[in-house]
Amino acid sequence: MRRFGLLLGVFAVLAFVTVAYAAEEGKRPGGMPTFGELTKIDGKVLTIKGGAGEKTVTVDDATEITNENAAQLGGLKVGDYVRITQGEKSLRGEITKIDGKTVTLKGRGGEETATVEAGATIMVRVKAEFKDLKVGQNLMAFEKDGKVSRVSITTALPKMGEGKKGEGKRDKK
Repeated sequence: MRRFGLLLGVFAVLAFVTVAYAAEEGKRPGGMPTFGELTKIDGKVLTIKGGAGEKTVTVDDATEITNENAAQLGGLKVGDYVRITQGEKSLRGEITKIDGKTVTLKGRGGEETATVEAGATIMVRVKAEFKDLKVGQNLMAFEKDGKVSRVSITTALPKMGEGKKGEGKRDKK
């Protein structure tokens, strides 16, 4: 009985932390993102197929559309929003300082500094247009209060159905 009480307490704490985190995430500009593959474009309505099924989102002229492009350290500047991946570690944020191979980023968790080594993957966010959206691309759509504030074409997500056994995807039977 004591174990049951302890287990119930652990679940209560986890539920509280989950709700608190979700509430804090909802305060971010752009809201919670929808991830997945763009499967249909019907006017300004996008159909995105993700892990939770299909979802439609409607964009308008105020929706920011961005793309991630490969970049080199020498081509970066303060103010760029980047994703730097080195091995298993990935940092994301706005560049606040560049000093040789050392880059300081301001992200959701505060400032982080990385020394960019050979072989690092650097992706920089650039403005795109609605016409750049194509069926088959991976997207993140940021929606809050029923309005899509930003749609990002991204290489950060594996395409639906791709991957090999043991890469965290469910194997087809």
